[in-house]
Formats: sequence, C-alpha cells, structure tokens
Amino acid sequence: MTLELTASRTVHGDADRTFSRVLPMPLETLFVQWHGPIPPIRSTTGPLPWQTPGQQRRVDLVGPGSMRETLTEVEPPHQFSYRLDDIRGPMKGLIASVDGRWAFAPNGAGTTITWSWSVAPRPATRWLLPVFGRFWQGYADRALRRLEQLLVSGPGGSGTA
Repeated sequence: MTLELTASRTVHGDADRTFSRVLPMPLETLFVQWHGPIPPIRSTTGPLPWQTPGQQRRVDLVGPGSMRETLTEVEPPHQFSYRLDDIRGPMKGLIASVDGRWAFAPNGAGTTITWSWSVAPRPATRWLLPVFGRFWQGYADRALRRLEQLLVSGPGGSGTA
C-alpha cells in the first residue's frame, strides 16, 4: 500500500522556461517553512548542476533528519522524477521511501506545475499515512506558492523536491 499525494499550481510563463528554472533550483530556497511536523530543508550536498538521471545528493532537514535523493528521470520540458530513501530522523519510522515527480503542462499563457509523491510507508505505521498526507498537502501548497514567487522574482530563481 502506498499513499498517493498531488498538488498543483498554475504559474505565469511557458513550460520550457519554467522546467529549466525548477529542475536545478536549490531545495533550501524553495522549502523554507515548517508545516506541522514536516520541516524546511537546511541544505543539499551533491553534484551541480542537478540535471542528470542517476545523480544523488543528500538532503538535510532543519532539526534532525536527512534523506538521499536520486534523480531518476528527466524529460524536458515535461517532467522529472526522483526517489527519496535512506531516510533518517523522525520520518524514518513512518516512511520507507518516496517516488516524487514534478510535471509541467502548458496552460494558456502559463504552466501548470504538478508535484506528486508516492509514499511507501513502514509497515507498522501505515495507519498514520492519512494524517501525514494532510500535513504534506499543506507543505506542498506552501512550496508551490513559494515557487511561484521565485519564478516571478526574476531570471535566477533557483531546485527540486
């Protein structure tokens, strides 16, 4: 059993430009707020630029916790996917791994960005997934609002997640 989570937001700008700005954006620039127990990202350690399937980086969270992120697929300007595993800290007891995806679809004069997670839980904590899902939805909504601000703020808006 996995938990499927999805959040979307339409932003100004074409899909090519939006994709090319989001993929290499530093995670610590995008994920800056707590939402319930889900922390912001403190830093990432790994290869730059972040753009080639197979690349791995360490994602360090504010407070205790970290995870390994592996870029699994890149299809400009449509989507990129990644896997989160080797989860450490408080979420280790709940989540075994996450398959994530950012998708970009033209929508009038803008682009609809859809961020999704497929969460594989630890067996003993499956019953907590609906609660985690509600917190993730708030976290994702905040991140997508922040992403829109970064994309509007200028040409350098700089990650994934």
